[in-house]
Amino acid sequence: MGAWTLGFNVVQDHRGPVPSSVDPRPPLRARRQPLVYRPSVIGALTASTGAAIFLFGFLSGRLSEPSFFHDSLSGFDPPFDAVAGLLLMGLAVRIRDRSAIAWLFSLLAPALTISIALLSPNVFSIASAGAASLVVAVIYPYRAGFYRGAGSAGPEATQLTIVVAALLTLLFGMVGSRLLADDFAPVIGNWLDSLYFTVTTISTNGSNYVPTTDGARMFTVLLVLFGVGTFLTAVVVLFVPFLERRLKAVSERLERTQLEDLRDHVIICGTGEEARACAETLRVGGVRSVLLSTDSKAVEVLRAEGYRTHLGDPSSEEVLALVGIDRARSLIAAQESDAENLLTVITARGLRSRLRIVALAKQEHALAKLQRAGANDAISLVGVAARLVSASALKPPDP
Repeated sequence: MGAWTLGFNVVQDHRGPVPSSVDPRPPLRARRQPLVYRPSVIGALTASTGAAIFLFGFLSGRLSEPSFFHDSLSGFDPPFDAVAGLLLMGLAVRIRDRSAIAWLFSLLAPALTISIALLSPNVFSIASAGAASLVVAVIYPYRAGFYRGAGSAGPEATQLTIVVAALLTLLFGMVGSRLLADDFAPVIGNWLDSLYFTVTTISTNGSNYVPTTDGARMFTVLLVLFGVGTFLTAVVVLFVPFLERRLKAVSERLERTQLEDLRDHVIICGTGEEARACAETLRVGGVRSVLLSTDSKAVEVLRAEGYRTHLGDPSSEEVLALVGIDRARSLIAAQESDAENLLTVITARGLRSRLRIVALAKQEHALAKLQRAGANDAISLVGVAARLVSASALKPPDP
């Protein structure tokens, strides 16, 4: 046996001899992941820690917890802790999705809380620093599990950057206005006043706090320059996509309602020249129709021209049911290929056995297949055009 072991022992299992130098356990990816590495647990931990830090900042501002020593920044921990808490709560969803850019931005939370805990140490600031550091300490061993490069570019990175910039601008405005509190008329006396001043300034609504010194005026100018741009960008980046989704949802509901009201209509599968010509002929004749295709650009163009359209796969039973195949007068299969038309005919015939189906064929040899699949009529436009042209050419010349 020694000649076969090549100098190392063997371990017997049901699969035969395995070298002892080979780990018989399954690979690391196949092993059960610890509970804390589950994305849902990471997201919940981040959100709950952010809420706790935000609460610490709120309590510190309301209860006036005495600092361990007093200097120019004593009692300045509420905005730092509140911003750090909001940051973690805002990033929790992306951290749950294992976004690398969210993981990087989450490092700002311990940086903010630890820095203010050193400058203004009290019970709440130290607790906030410890909580933020705990989140990073828990996630750090699993940093390789975050998607490398995920969110480093594109809409997600832009949105997260705007969120962080808005929070840092808010922090800058609150801290600066409190440091220069006596340089405003009336005096900015508490954190609520500083929050009000900052929000009204960056939102261009105006504030009743007027700077009375050059330093306060310069601070206000900087806050306007940086804050207004951040505020407007945040509105565009964060709220416009939300409005677009809402408008799209409303449009889809309206389209679904219109499709449900269709009766005795013609379903045209395709958006090519043949399908467009069929739809135009039916519209001139007062017959309602709906064009069905997977080509989103063509669907939008036809919709802009006044045709009733729907984006979907004509060979899908769910899509055909949505456009009212059970209430339709007939179906025209006029897609770009005979194979697509064949599949559409089979699906439509399976859904409704007595539906009249007309299929257009690109090739002559596809006519018989389309008829066997269930089409009542299979028409080759090339063949029809050729017969018409030939018949016209064989007519006698005009006298």
